Amino acid sequence: MKITVLLSAIVLYGIFFTGPAIGDDYRAALEVIVDEYIASCEAKSVMLESGSEKIRKAAMLACLKATFCRNCKVRLIDALVANGVTPKPHAVQAFLNDQFNDLIRSREMVSANEFSPET
Repeated sequence: MKITVLLSAIVLYGIFFTGPAIGDDYRAALEVIVDEYIASCEAKSVMLESGSEKIRKAAMLACLKATFCRNCKVRLIDALVANGVTPKPHAVQAFLNDQFNDLIRSREMVSANEFSPET
């Protein structure tokens, strides 16, 4: 009986007090995916010199997304953790795109309100 209790205590100590916590692994996995997303967006900057206006616009949008994610990385990762987003590229990318689009929409609304005729 004493051996079982001792072994249980050792196992519990190993689980709780050694190595990174599961939450740390989760956060680190999200950070890697965000970094890959930023790199992917930045890679599209080579298309800024394209002859196609649509491709240039898409490249510019990708550069803006990369800048947004780089500048707000800690806040975005905190939001990913708080929302329990699965650490899978498609889920993280969808969340990041939603956050970026929300920012753009809020800026458009502010701009529209600034230029609305006074009544």
